[in-house]
Amino acid sequence: MKKPVLMFLPLISVLTLLPPCGLAEPALPEPGPESGGLRLRLLVTTHPEGEKEGYEVQVDLINFTAESISLRPNHWRSGRNEVGIKADLEAAVSIESYPAIEPWLGQVGSRTEEPPEYTLKPREIVSLKWRTTGRHLKNHVSNPLEVQNPEFTEAGLYSVHASIVLTVAGRSVLLRSNEQLVPIGGSHQLPRHTYGSLWWSDEKTKTAMLSLGSRQRIMPGDRFLIHSGNIGMTWTLTITRVEADRSFGSLEPVRENPTPAFPGPGANAALIQKK
Repeated sequence: MKKPVLMFLPLISVLTLLPPCGLAEPALPEPGPESGGLRLRLLVTTHPEGEKEGYEVQVDLINFTAESISLRPNHWRSGRNEVGIKADLEAAVSIESYPAIEPWLGQVGSRTEEPPEYTLKPREIVSLKWRTTGRHLKNHVSNPLEVQNPEFTEAGLYSVHASIVLTVAGRSVLLRSNEQLVPIGGSHQLPRHTYGSLWWSDEKTKTAMLSLGSRQRIMPGDRFLIHSGNIGMTWTLTITRVEADRSFGSLEPVRENPTPAFPGPGANAALIQKK
């Protein structure tokens, strides 16, 4: 009996015979949970321009039902240059991140006019697309007190969601997207946390405990700004001792006349960036 002859094709020939499955378009991520018949999907890709960081952002608002849905954004920007459903929805999309970043603080004017109402057809998808330059994922917002556009000052890999508040059938609906991992500064390491809260404080000794520690890359000498009243009423916390999940420090008011109210437990603290 003749023995079978084994034949070996060159590796490059075998590869040329395989179907180009690796060239297929990547599947879209599963959108966030349904609310009011709607879902929200987020896609973020890094798109630097020269030496500047930048991001391509896409947010899909999906009518998940077989019926038309009328809606309007709760946070609407009046006096805007662009009009239409895409411009209004884009301005109303908020960005959330982990680690958390201090929300914008300030004062904005009030508006009295109602935002326009739009109707999404059954199964319709409204795709919002824009490009940013720098360490943020939006170019503008409707109301910065309600719609956040965090500045990622620390490099690292952030967990990011988009969210939007809409009025649907007369009731307020919150939509939250799927998670996207966004490398800031080209880094895939855990980012340094810049925003926490006081777990306790002692007005007599002017000391406090912060909810961030060495796991969050906090170090002795770090300084945090704490708002304890109206704008300008602030204290600074200087870290003197750090444990794994907490840190301790001394408090002092930023101003003496008048001295701001002493910050109690639960007060938010934002890292003061070193120059």
